[in-house]
Amino acid sequence: MKGRPTQQQFHERLEEVVQTLRDEILDGRYPVGSFLPSESVLAERFQISNKSLRIGLVTLVKEGLIEKIPSVGNRIVTQRTRVTLTMMCPPSMLRDINLEKLLHEFHLRYPWIRVETAFGSIMNECTKSMPADVMILNQFQFQELVETKQSHNLETLKENERIYPFLTKAFALDGALYAQPIIFSPIVLCYNKEHFRERNVPEPDGSWTWEHLIKAATALSGGGDRYGLCFHLPSENRWPVFLLQSGEKFDWEDGKLKSIQGTRLLDSIRLCKQIIHNRHVFPLYLSENSNDVQNLFVEGKVSMILNNYMSINELANTSVPYDISAVPFISEPRTLAVICGIAIHINSSKKEAAAVLVDFIASVQGQEFIRRTTTSIPACKEVAEAAYEMPGINSPSRYGMFRELLFSLRLHSDLNLSVAGFGLLIKHLKAYWSDLIQEEELCDRLQETLSSCAPAYDDRTVG
Repeated sequence: MKGRPTQQQFHERLEEVVQTLRDEILDGRYPVGSFLPSESVLAERFQISNKSLRIGLVTLVKEGLIEKIPSVGNRIVTQRTRVTLTMMCPPSMLRDINLEKLLHEFHLRYPWIRVETAFGSIMNECTKSMPADVMILNQFQFQELVETKQSHNLETLKENERIYPFLTKAFALDGALYAQPIIFSPIVLCYNKEHFRERNVPEPDGSWTWEHLIKAATALSGGGDRYGLCFHLPSENRWPVFLLQSGEKFDWEDGKLKSIQGTRLLDSIRLCKQIIHNRHVFPLYLSENSNDVQNLFVEGKVSMILNNYMSINELANTSVPYDISAVPFISEPRTLAVICGIAIHINSSKKEAAAVLVDFIASVQGQEFIRRTTTSIPACKEVAEAAYEMPGINSPSRYGMFRELLFSLRLHSDLNLSVAGFGLLIKHLKAYWSDLIQEEELCDRLQETLSSCAPAYDDRTVG
């Protein structure tokens, strides 16, 4: 005689029953207005008790597939058509929004909509005649779409009042919204608390300038096997922080770039060079990406790194004793914001289902899932600022610090430079930071080459 099933076995069996009935309804086996077989017949068919069957039928009622009519039966109330959406996104979304499990939650609520993920270039996807239905992109990519006149390939969306307004502006053009913000983060300073305690160095806070950091990094370095600071310099979300902190932007006159000689922009570029050339605090490490630097941090080889809340997810399953603080500043607190949004391609043949997916991820339910299972900051203000338990996640004790940094957030576009200009700019900055060219040549090169990259939006307004 078999023993009673465990609770897990019971739930698994019940889920199988519900899924079978769900599939039969969605496949049209039961027309709208008809009734499912009686509960006793279904219980006999699936070899479960009537009580267990009723528990499963409640799920189908909540999904809007059936309605229970007392003393009559369970009537089919809708005939959903199965839809399969394609979502294009960067692989980091598997980490940043716990994508696989988030889509599982979505499917439980909207079982007739399947979502297949694909990873690739957003720019290439926007030009396809048969594109992905939905795409996740950041504000820098949206700026590129605007500049290359591709933003019209995105469907306009309704503004979500629960989302931080400044996030919405990052994906707006001429008053229309083209992507719904879902997560964001400031660039922050991530540090190993144990290293600070070992060397009796006060932990960083919002009053730190780069001079304070260099002093602390010097004290934290030592022995040739640990350095005070490191970050992946070529990252588009790292080096622009220094330029934004100058408080200035690139100026243009008659379509040509004005020289940056004698500007605070040049001062900030010089400061960055001084830091990365300081062998007492910054390692000569040829990182390929920011993950390389993060691995050094996990290994205890560096004490401080520039990071963001999304990348901190890589630390979630480690035992590293870390925390975060505001990025040190030059004259006033400023840092770069990284914002991710979800958009619908205008040529999608499944816009109704795509809108359901977008609304779900931006809903309180979807945003709460992101908040509870990742270290990423949800775009929904009430969710982002609420206190949640995060069991099993190594999260920073200063998680809520981002609220104090909102005033300091800036975008790449605040530097008044096109996306193509950023590509040319970093090319010349790398030559300067490598001592291949000097300041005067850097200024001349920038004035010569960037003059073809003045920001222009055909008199349209971004944000």
